[in-house]
Amino acid sequence: MRMTPVPPRLVILLAALGTGALFVAGLFVAGPLGGGLLAVTDVILVGLTTWAWGSLKPQTRPVRIIVIVAIAVLAVLKLAGVVGS
Repeated sequence: MRMTPVPPRLVILLAALGTGALFVAGLFVAGPLGGGLLAVTDVILVGLTTWAWGSLKPQTRPVRIIVIVAIAVLAVLKLAGVVGS
C-alpha cells in the first residue's frame, strides 16, 4: 500500500472545523478559559503553518503571521483578564 503525503480531505475538513470551533469558543467564553482556548488554537495554527511553510506562496505568509500574532495577543489579554471578563 502506497502512502500519500497529503491527508484525506475528510481529515483536513475535520481539523479545520475543530480548530474553528476552538477559536469561536475562545472568543465567546469569558476569562482565562477563553484565553486558554485561543492559546490552543494559536498553537495549532503555528504547527500547521510551520508544517506547510515551504509550500505556501510567499504572498500569503505575512497574512498568516499577522493572524497568529493577533490571536496570541487576544489570548494573552483574555488570560490577563483585560478583555472578556
